[in-house]
Amino acid sequence: MKLILGVLVASLPALLTGPSAHAAQVTKSGATVTVRGLIGPGDDAAFENVAPQGSYRTVVLSSPGAGEGGLNAAVAMARNIKATGATTLVNAGSLCGSACTLLFVAGSQRVYSRGDKIVEGVRSKGQTGLGFHQARSPRGTSLMASVYSELGVSAGADLSSRSPFETFYYVSGATALSTGVATSLK
Repeated sequence: MKLILGVLVASLPALLTGPSAHAAQVTKSGATVTVRGLIGPGDDAAFENVAPQGSYRTVVLSSPGAGEGGLNAAVAMARNIKATGATTLVNAGSLCGSACTLLFVAGSQRVYSRGDKIVEGVRSKGQTGLGFHQARSPRGTSLMASVYSELGVSAGADLSSRSPFETFYYVSGATALSTGVATSLK
C-alpha cells in the first residue's frame, strides 16, 4: 500500500500538468535540423536547445503549423533561422502549412523541392506542399504579416489572405518562385 501511495504521489505533478508542452519534434543530424509536427508553446526553446543559433546550415520542415498558443514559438524559431542564415527545405510531398511557412521563408535559400508538382489553389487541410491561410484571430494574422515583412518576404501575407483559417491556399512552385517565397525548386 505504501508503494502504491508513493507512486501516486510521485506521479501527481505529471498528471496535473498534462502532456509535454512541446509538440514539435526537433532533431539534429550534423548540420541539418528537422522540424516535424505541430509547433506548440515552448518549442522555440526546444529548437534552441537542439540547434543553438549558428550550429546548423539546413532546416527541413514538415509541419501543419502552430497549434493553440504556438504562433509566438514559431516566430522565435523563424528569427533564429534567419539570424543563422540557414537554408530551409520543404519537400512538396510533405506539408508546411500555416506558421510553418514563417520558418520556411526565414531561410536565406528556400528550397521547395518538387513544388512544380503542386496544383495551386484553396483546398481543405490535409494536402501537401506550402499552405498559407489567415491565423485564428485578426491579431495573429497581423503578427504573421509583420513577420513575413520582417523576414523580407511580404508576399507571404498576401498568400495568407487568400484562404480562411479552415483551409489552406497551396502554392505551386511557379508562384513560390515568382513571389520570392522560394528561391529554388531543387
